[in-house]
Amino acid sequence: MIHHFKSALGCVCLAAIHILSLTAPAVAFDVVRDGRPIATIVARAEAAASGKSKRRVESADQRAAGVLVEWIKKMTGAELPVAESAPAGTPVILVGATAVAAGLQLDGIDSPSREGLRVVCDGRRVLLGGQNDTATIKAACRLLEHWGCRYYMDHPLGEVFPNVRSLSVDKLELREQPGFLYRSIWGSQWSGDTLWKIWNGHGGVPLNTGHAWGHYVSRDLFGRHPDYFRLRNGQREPSDWYCTSNPGLRRVFAQGVIERIQGGAQHPSLSPPDGRGYCECDRCAAQDDPHSREPSSGHVCITNRYVDFYQEVAQQVRKTCPDSILNFYCYADYTQAPTSGIRLEPNLCAWIAPIRYCRYHRIGDPACPSRWQLRDLIDGWAAAAQKIAYRTYNYNLAECCVPVSLLSVWKHDIPYLQQKGCIGINLETLANWQIYGPHIYLSIRLAYDPQADADAIMDEYFAKFYGRQAGPLLQQYWTEIDRAFVRLRTHSGSFYALHLVYTPDFLRHLDDLLTRASAAARGDKAYAARVAFAAEGLKNAQQYIAVRDAMNAGDFAQAKRVCDELLARSEANRSQGQGNHYTIEYLKRFVGKHVDAGAEATAAPHRVVQVLPDKWRLTYDETDSGLAQGYHQPDFDDWSWTPVATYSDTLDAQRLPDRQTILWYRVAIEVPSPLRQPALFLTEVDGDARVWVNGREVGASEKKRTPFTVDAGAAWKRGQNVIAVRVDHSSITDLFLGGILRPVLLIE
Repeated sequence: MIHHFKSALGCVCLAAIHILSLTAPAVAFDVVRDGRPIATIVARAEAAASGKSKRRVESADQRAAGVLVEWIKKMTGAELPVAESAPAGTPVILVGATAVAAGLQLDGIDSPSREGLRVVCDGRRVLLGGQNDTATIKAACRLLEHWGCRYYMDHPLGEVFPNVRSLSVDKLELREQPGFLYRSIWGSQWSGDTLWKIWNGHGGVPLNTGHAWGHYVSRDLFGRHPDYFRLRNGQREPSDWYCTSNPGLRRVFAQGVIERIQGGAQHPSLSPPDGRGYCECDRCAAQDDPHSREPSSGHVCITNRYVDFYQEVAQQVRKTCPDSILNFYCYADYTQAPTSGIRLEPNLCAWIAPIRYCRYHRIGDPACPSRWQLRDLIDGWAAAAQKIAYRTYNYNLAECCVPVSLLSVWKHDIPYLQQKGCIGINLETLANWQIYGPHIYLSIRLAYDPQADADAIMDEYFAKFYGRQAGPLLQQYWTEIDRAFVRLRTHSGSFYALHLVYTPDFLRHLDDLLTRASAAARGDKAYAARVAFAAEGLKNAQQYIAVRDAMNAGDFAQAKRVCDELLARSEANRSQGQGNHYTIEYLKRFVGKHVDAGAEATAAPHRVVQVLPDKWRLTYDETDSGLAQGYHQPDFDDWSWTPVATYSDTLDAQRLPDRQTILWYRVAIEVPSPLRQPALFLTEVDGDARVWVNGREVGASEKKRTPFTVDAGAAWKRGQNVIAVRVDHSSITDLFLGGILRPVLLIE
């Protein structure tokens, strides 16, 4: 049975994917027989002129035909001819416009994004096409899937197809449409509409979501209208930040949006620049609700001022451009839903961008306060906006080195978002297949069809991608990684929770699974290469944990040796198309910088006397009165302070709050022997840090989370020494960090 779902533009689109194999007897339609091409692919060569040279470009019909030719040849060795027509009685596959001319009905598919597609075989011919260019190409991919082809990753190793001498198709009818108005999967060095993306579900109405204010208001207006621009520290300044409460600015901004739409950007973004450069004038600030606070920063939310601004811009734009959807981020200190009771105009779409939320757990996970609050946030925006969408990270932001799985996240979140009324999903994705491959594939398949059976998709993935013998082992490998992150009861970002997943026992277990899988796949070149691909990802985890262990032991020379090996492997992987430049940059920025500084600080003639204890005593200094109360003095009684680990676990992992405030740490150590030139090396502190030894201030960090050394000689004494560190953690640098993050070393 073929079901029809009606939906207006901008409303939730229920995916409709149906294959109807007719049971009436029919002669199979031969495409290739005994390695010889039988059918002809018929596709019009129409193409638009491109550029000054008037060079003709490949049409979507021709591209779809080319996909069929390429993959049928992979399967059978036979290359089907492509023509604009075929003699009567010749077996044909009609593509796009030629299929429609031959009777393929596409108008009956109720796809708001005009992406409905059909593939029909009546036993004599195949007709396939889509309501737009992308859908036509995808229709060709769907026919290939009917023959057993799959495209699991955007890399030659991701191509899966049967090896056959003959190829035929019985009577069938396939009709489908996507479940979201817009599905985008992209990332640095992975842009454009590649075949992998189209094949698996990327596409739809292009809803732009970037930081965009600079497109609409010229800074040249500052001379005549400084009041259009933000007020900061009592001064107006020309920038891409505006005074959004200013009526004149609103008119100019709206006109700029209209001109942008008329220039071809049909559904533009209204989002402000990245960062927190908000206007501080009284009129803007008066729109903020002082009782609504951004949980991640503690700052007053500025959502109300922005949605009021967007509302008026949307009203003005709709008069001229009624069909345009205007998109804006719910992000930074304007992430939370408005509290003003506003109901946004129907041409506005709120893109929830949970960059400040836990990256490991599903929406509404009762054991994850961050994701639990995200559930309420989504409900709040769904009540305020007639259109909502979701823009998120499909990887562990600020760390893209070790395997991380979001299989359970997407299995829950994508259907959940559709149920909540989302019309689009934007997946910023690093194409690091060796560490994210399974969930990258699942995320875009579910974005296309949110009601698909995620477990069935992944069962097929592992069976086809790795083979009957190695497949179950790789499925166990990824399933156990996924479960480890689901069970993870910390939410710290970047590299700072990985050791809780990749314990020594777990690493040995995963290595055993891949060793057994490698042996099982040895007889097939493709399967063996894919297992080896996964092993590269696990090697990253092994080496990162080795670097961390060496740092915590104070052996920075060893940490540097392993870190350099990890960086070299990452660069080699990238050069082979198996990685991304962010892997290298994040390793250098968040690990390598600290390793290199530690190696220099501990190299001869310097000597590591000891790694200071992991356990210190901590207090939160909300009123910043610690210095006046003598927290730095050696005789201060800190018995009521909380004992905490420093380099072995984040505060969040110890169930302690990540407060944007002043943190004080104290520890006493015994050094029985005199030291000639004592110094303290602080590997990483999340906040501006000041250091005291025995009540005397001996130095401070130049920049938060940057390694630094302080000369303790003038304050040091033989016997017991008391070290106090004041950390100004009043602003976040990443999720749920704060305080001393890596070891403190006493160096002579």
